[in-house]
Amino acid sequence: MKYPKTRKDTTEEDFFGIKVADPYRWLEDDNSADTIAWVKEQQLLTEAILNEYPQRKSMLKRLQELNDYPKQGCPIKRGDWYYYARNDGLQNQWVTYRKKSMDGEEELFFDPNTLSVDGTTTAHPVGRSKDHKYFAYQISQSGSDAGEFWIMDTETKTFLADKLLNMRHSGASWYKDGYFYSRYDAQQDYQQQDQNQKIYYHKLGDPQEQDKLIYEDSEHPLRFNHPAVSDDQKTLFIIVSQGTSGNSVLYKPIDDENAPFKCLFEGFEFDGYHIDAYEEGYVYLFTNKNAKNFRLLKVSLTDPAEDKWVEIIPERDYLLESVHLVGGKIIAMFTKDVQTKIEVMDTDGNFLYPIEMPYQGTAAFMFSEKEDKEGYFYFSSYIRPDESYHYDVPNNKLSFYHRDPIKAEVQDLVSEQIFFASKDGTQVPMTLVYKQGMEKNGNNPVFLYGYGGFNIPLLPWFNINRMAMLEKDNGIISVVVNLRGGSEYGEKWHEAGMLLNKQNVFDDFIAAAEYLIAEGYTNPYKIAINGGSNGGLLVGACLTQRPDLFKVAIPSMGVLDMLRYHKFTCGWGWMVEYGNPEEEQHFQNLLKYSPLHNVKPGVKYPATMVTTADHDDRVIPGHSFKFAATLQEHADQDLPLLLYTQFQSAHGASSMTKGLELIADIYSFVCLYLEI
Repeated sequence: MKYPKTRKDTTEEDFFGIKVADPYRWLEDDNSADTIAWVKEQQLLTEAILNEYPQRKSMLKRLQELNDYPKQGCPIKRGDWYYYARNDGLQNQWVTYRKKSMDGEEELFFDPNTLSVDGTTTAHPVGRSKDHKYFAYQISQSGSDAGEFWIMDTETKTFLADKLLNMRHSGASWYKDGYFYSRYDAQQDYQQQDQNQKIYYHKLGDPQEQDKLIYEDSEHPLRFNHPAVSDDQKTLFIIVSQGTSGNSVLYKPIDDENAPFKCLFEGFEFDGYHIDAYEEGYVYLFTNKNAKNFRLLKVSLTDPAEDKWVEIIPERDYLLESVHLVGGKIIAMFTKDVQTKIEVMDTDGNFLYPIEMPYQGTAAFMFSEKEDKEGYFYFSSYIRPDESYHYDVPNNKLSFYHRDPIKAEVQDLVSEQIFFASKDGTQVPMTLVYKQGMEKNGNNPVFLYGYGGFNIPLLPWFNINRMAMLEKDNGIISVVVNLRGGSEYGEKWHEAGMLLNKQNVFDDFIAAAEYLIAEGYTNPYKIAINGGSNGGLLVGACLTQRPDLFKVAIPSMGVLDMLRYHKFTCGWGWMVEYGNPEEEQHFQNLLKYSPLHNVKPGVKYPATMVTTADHDDRVIPGHSFKFAATLQEHADQDLPLLLYTQFQSAHGASSMTKGLELIADIYSFVCLYLEI
């Protein structure tokens, strides 16, 4: 392979007496002319290699065919209307419709596809007024985290002139004729570190410069501060966090400007989230304090002392995933062995009855307010198309509502959950999806996917795109591994894969591949690994630690420089997960597995395609640029080490068109080098 020439400089940094070279630091500046030119050169090479796969165009065409069917989400009632999202097939953005009753006449409410010619401008709901007259949306170019707040008048279905600029990492919590929100004063340039997030109140019609400062904490610039208004509009809560786990909760009477904030839940060792209770003057507290698998408590706002907490749902030996208050009941969602379990309880936590899943998989519940008498369940699994059901709360009646009419044959698919032993003996689950009749011939191609971090579980979900690989004749196996670091088994599972325990995550993934080889499913020349964001770190670490175990590796949007990740945008918020590189113990640990710093000369690495996007303002593209450049510098092999940059996209595809193009090229790269 002949790679584009990449300039090296002499940048070096001293960490606790250890000098660490960083010759490609200039690539962190993704807006510079030199970096842009280099990225374009890299993309030309990558395109040339991808074009060697004769079925590249047909792969994209097949994905388009698979996705070209009408899709519909669960309805949710807002005031007098039922709102729901729908996609007629290949629309870049989902469109919102509404009806006065579920058997009434449908009308178009909001079509984000009209916001840009290429369909890459995204619109995400971030809040609504109590009377449902106004909906707030974040409008983002190319799907980036940064954007603007626009306000929709639901009666006229038009946007007000009222707009807030430079918004990110915020919601809109409504109060009277305006809303509370979080804001950074500095303009985001896709690289700089987010600092000093403050809370403001915006009154509709006023210019943003006149917004009133409500809360700031200048002594702790690296904290997130998010406002929330109680259902009765009497209390303002502030959820304060130092990162992606652990938080505190402050509160005060909303109409008393001089009242100090009190502490409802102390931070930051545990998670604690308040939920408006049925009883005035109380909230429910959903927390993992003294309960690794979470529990639900009732807390008085008058006297929130911990010794006065009343336990409503005690901790179990499996995860309490979420609770929902609706129709005078508590709907508790548990996760047990990577499957959803649903129970209905009274307001004191007494068990009433279960809600039976239509099949083993994952469930979500959609409703508007706790006074509602209805809601919608969304069910998903690896091998059955998604379904939604209407739930009548008072009568405990679950009735079928909708199933998307997919264009694929799924009746012959098999979903098999397997537990295997990791390096330290821990039993770890993974799920294999394949066509019925697959033989253990030791030569099946495998697509191995994982995440393993931030308390995020990988639960069963139906992904129509998998079909493009599963329906191939030569027996591909799609594998999802439930690595430590996620929340599949509660906070203990999370803690076992974070900070100084992070190596366990990589060991789990490696052990999954070794198990599949030992049990005769496949061999090292037939395994491709993929993961995104924290999963990109996973792939980067595993391909550098065990390059002999995989034929193909695709780290997507990965956190790959573990010594500088905290210096950009919101990356400092991940220190609670990874550790602070500026503390010696964590530096030593991070250096051991940081993908960028563990590329070695003379090693034969898997065929690798590092993917990123030019508008990614969460995990900046510099991670991927530097890692690809380092791989190419030390390359001594026939298999390619490529950089793939998607333009007009961000941390996740900005449109369906972009998403399908990316997936098609990932699959094409896998098929090319696994010889499928």
